[in-house]
Amino acid sequence: MKIALISTGLGRVLRGFESFTESLFQALRHRASEVDVTLFQGGGQAGEQRDIVPNLHRADVPSRWFGPDTASLLEKRSFALALYPRLRTGGYDVVHYNELTMGSALFHLRRRLGGQFKLLYCNGAPSPPIHFHHRCDFTQVLTGPDYAAAREFGIADSRLFPIPYGIDADTFSPARRTSHNFTRDELGVPRDALMVLSVAAVKREHKRIDHLIEETARLGPHVWLVVAGQRTDDTPGLEQLAEQRMPGRWRFVSWPHARVAELYGAADLFVLCSLTEAFGLVTVEAMLSELPVIVHDGPVFQWLAQGTAAHVIDMASPGALSHALGEVFAAGAASGLHSALRRTREVARQRFSWESLMPQYLEMYHQVSNPKPHRGV
Repeated sequence: MKIALISTGLGRVLRGFESFTESLFQALRHRASEVDVTLFQGGGQAGEQRDIVPNLHRADVPSRWFGPDTASLLEKRSFALALYPRLRTGGYDVVHYNELTMGSALFHLRRRLGGQFKLLYCNGAPSPPIHFHHRCDFTQVLTGPDYAAAREFGIADSRLFPIPYGIDADTFSPARRTSHNFTRDELGVPRDALMVLSVAAVKREHKRIDHLIEETARLGPHVWLVVAGQRTDDTPGLEQLAEQRMPGRWRFVSWPHARVAELYGAADLFVLCSLTEAFGLVTVEAMLSELPVIVHDGPVFQWLAQGTAAHVIDMASPGALSHALGEVFAAGAASGLHSALRRTREVARQRFSWESLMPQYLEMYHQVSNPKPHRGV
């Protein structure tokens, strides 16, 4: 069985799409050596079973001349055009990808020019079912609400795989606290300060970093804020806001995902201000790191928080986050908190670690590459 993992942004962009694809690639190589897997990515360095696909990247000329939406479209379609011959001649059985537009281009290329590979779309955006019900062969849906929405739309259960993102529970663990002081020193954060961490693109829309700054600033001079993620056009303005509201007590960093676990080890608490997410991979990373977690009271976050000590609040309500932060910090010395965080890690490990999920991924690939024939009524 030959698997092609696809990530147009890997090597160039810091997002959940890219970190998940890299993690899945490593997990398959180390936990399922019987699978022949190749990672196709849009940037970085080629290597063993890792191939760089040339494309018109959205941040480069000429794509960026046409504005962000057209630039993104050019990136994904040019990637698909360069990738298709490699899939066609490489004898791949399954093509597993997150980018809907790129996958749609592969679908139309295969329809017109042929190919035996099956298209397995992972709905990590998420996209409403109307956008993927006819432009892929199968869909991996990451959460209970996502699965329910696809079934309600009318997509056959035989085309859906309700399997969440997987995470390396050894990488994200409380053992990272051993580097607490070194990481704080590198960041310039006092060792005895209370450090709030958010791992998200540094932007207003969706990730709501402006809201995070305003709410954290209410807590006083003993609290520092660190945001780790991709810089955007919003970042300079958010840096000005942070300096106005929390002078000197903030850091925005774009560390490679391989080092993000060190930030969890240095933090006292994790916050994600998004009101919606397809999955919220960073939330699980924080749980595995035994950090207190605060997220929005939305369907996906409620699903993620099942059985854990995560705090689920109305993130859209002004003052709700600062109140929750104060409560968590006040409870920091309580003996029950540590045991609750250990239980949270165990729940997250059972639900989302590669150790638990790899058999489901392998069964999914087997079913996609050997689909059962449709039976007549």
